[in-house]
Amino acid sequence: MREAMISATLRAFGQTAPGRPLEPLDLPDPGPLGETEVEIAVDHCSVCHSDVHLLDGDWGEVARPLVPGHEVVGRVLRAGPAATISEGAVVGLGWQAGACGVCAACRSEREHLCTGGKVRTCMGRQGGFAERVRADARFCFELPGGLDPATAAPLLCAGLTVFSPLERLGVRAGTRVGVVGVGGLGHLAVRFASALGASVVAFDPDASKRELALALGAGDLVDARAPLPRGVVDLLLVTTHAALDWNAWMGVLDLEGTLCLVGIPGAPLTLSADPLLDEQKRVTGSVIGSTKTMRRMLAFAAEHRIAPVVERMPLASANEAIGRVRDGRARMRVILDRAPR
Repeated sequence: MREAMISATLRAFGQTAPGRPLEPLDLPDPGPLGETEVEIAVDHCSVCHSDVHLLDGDWGEVARPLVPGHEVVGRVLRAGPAATISEGAVVGLGWQAGACGVCAACRSEREHLCTGGKVRTCMGRQGGFAERVRADARFCFELPGGLDPATAAPLLCAGLTVFSPLERLGVRAGTRVGVVGVGGLGHLAVRFASALGASVVAFDPDASKRELALALGAGDLVDARAPLPRGVVDLLLVTTHAALDWNAWMGVLDLEGTLCLVGIPGAPLTLSADPLLDEQKRVTGSVIGSTKTMRRMLAFAAEHRIAPVVERMPLASANEAIGRVRDGRARMRVILDRAPR
């Protein structure tokens, strides 16, 4: 009976050709569920700048129609026979929807670094700008009771993206953390770093964000266009995609400090070798996080009442939402809501 209630087509908003706006589409149903798959009825899907990169062709050509969206919250409609989540569960889904399970990364619980068949939620398959989305149940996460499903969607990608390096690089009480960019990623980085006990300095060219940055837990907001302070942080988390003067930003780090990229720079990263040699500074990067890290992040967010700053729109306003994110006008994340069923 449940199978009969699910439409033979899938309604979505997608892009049919590069440069075109999103449009309503009726896609064919993807067919039987895999053994470990679940199908999620999408309630909320936020807009990540990665969606904009895909739509704008910044990362090369992708399969179309392209249905973006990879910060998803919804309810499990159906579950495959070997799925680890039951029908009816309220779950979140992020950038990753599957992995090979057999490569060295997967065998060492680093599935986010899978080299044998990483599955992205909205690449080669429809994402969350649709009424339903599928994923391997191992990459779907039941939301802790302390999280509001209506606002939790950005945690599934943006939250994980900033929490993972903060945890991996040992941020704790007494660590001095700089966050470059107070946007969709950066505002959550400030919240998580502060909750971990760090002393946080935010950097942004928009002085109007000062009150917000302080409310999120930063001790100060520094104008990113002004002469930068030197030697003031142990970890500099770069959340922006802007092209930066990397030598100047390396100077913000104290001796043996670490610069970590979580935003994708708009130009090649070029810097002098001197800070790497004479000051033993490091440059690294981070991409999402493992399934275990995701669960720790969600539990930590629930415990410390960490929620994204969001604005809401109906899914029918997806093009307007994409435009707001593309132009930097979103406050801080846009969540698209499907009409109640």
